Amino acid sequence: MRRIVFSIVLAVFVTAGYAQTAASSFDVGGIKVIYKPTVKQIVSVDLYFRGGLNNYPAAQAGIENLTLAATAECGTKKYTKNAFKDKEDAYGISVSGSSGYDFGVISLNCISKYFNEGWDLFAEAVVHPTFDERELGLLKTKLITGLSQSESDPDTRIEQMAMQNTFAGTIYGLQPSGTEATISKFHQAELAKYYTALLNKNRMFIVVAGKISKEEITAKIKAAFSAIPAKPYVAPAYKVPVIAGNKVFPEDRILATNYIQGVMNAPSMSSPDYAGFRLAFSAFDNHLFSEIRTKRNLSYAPSAGVKVLKMPFSTVYVSTTDPAAAVEVMVNELNELRAEGFSEEDFLGAKSGFITTNYMKQESTAAIAASLGLAEIMGGWKLAEELPEKLNNTTLEQMNAAFRKYTAGIVWNYLGLKKQADAASGMFAMPIK
Repeated sequence: MRRIVFSIVLAVFVTAGYAQTAASSFDVGGIKVIYKPTVKQIVSVDLYFRGGLNNYPAAQAGIENLTLAATAECGTKKYTKNAFKDKEDAYGISVSGSSGYDFGVISLNCISKYFNEGWDLFAEAVVHPTFDERELGLLKTKLITGLSQSESDPDTRIEQMAMQNTFAGTIYGLQPSGTEATISKFHQAELAKYYTALLNKNRMFIVVAGKISKEEITAKIKAAFSAIPAKPYVAPAYKVPVIAGNKVFPEDRILATNYIQGVMNAPSMSSPDYAGFRLAFSAFDNHLFSEIRTKRNLSYAPSAGVKVLKMPFSTVYVSTTDPAAAVEVMVNELNELRAEGFSEEDFLGAKSGFITTNYMKQESTAAIAASLGLAEIMGGWKLAEELPEKLNNTTLEQMNAAFRKYTAGIVWNYLGLKKQADAASGMFAMPIK
């Protein structure tokens, strides 16, 4: 009876929360546009550039992130940096740019009342950035300072280690933010040349969410971006590493507690296994919290999660003063769930929790636009729209099967006192059965 009631509740949520404002896509002058109207007063526009790390060699690591950040922070033909920021402040507008592993983006967020003012700044940043040398120097200094601070932050460093160790020999072994050595050498002419090559209708798409009509956004895009060229573009192919067996990569650092992140396989967002696996890891996260935090007090915030990338993976994480005990609990719990499966209570709790944490929080147009944009990068924007229904249709058997399928090996990353890592070597070597 509980399952029937929950399914009805989820079905009502799916219908009420999504069907009334269904997304759609259309073409404007050769640029794909994904559009989701809402009643919210904030309008969010994201211009995506496909490719991410595939767009440049290792020697240019960080160039796309710097370039896209500079479009909004280093002046345009119409506005100096200060004039640009003054207009942002006057109308509550935010324009920003960045790039990650799989894509780059220039974003606009503003209230619908001042959309014309916001679009003016956004279009200027996209079409007419000047990459002013002085402002670029200040931006480079800011980014390099951020890199230095991230290296000293244990949580950021353990994530970097996980990417570098798991994906060594692939593009994911690079940092999209670059390094001090790469960022410091970039200059105005190099960024301008890179950005000119990046501007390509066949590489780009736009996501729009908020209180704005299709006709208005179509007219804005046509007027602003019609001159952008359409050049040949071939989407990169990815060969996802298969994690089998156990590996451990320790990094010695004197810290008050030790940081551990294990990396395992995961299905792509477009995989039939995706919904079941997301539910499984939501339940697994609850199990780890109960066993490690509540019952044993080994860590304040253990967790398990799924990283949605073109080369996806799942993680377990803990910060603890007793790494041997914490890792032993993690592996034992993993093996027990692989052998016995999740319970009906786990299953229903995962569905309920997933709605709460992943959909109710999407009350902002920025989150809605980001969700659609990520799904488009991962295989198609409809993946985001269809996920609630797929979750509703997923069975406990599918959830257990997906969990067993992708958790056959683990790459452990350890940041902390190496002598404690050495003492826990037997636990890091515990096989996943």
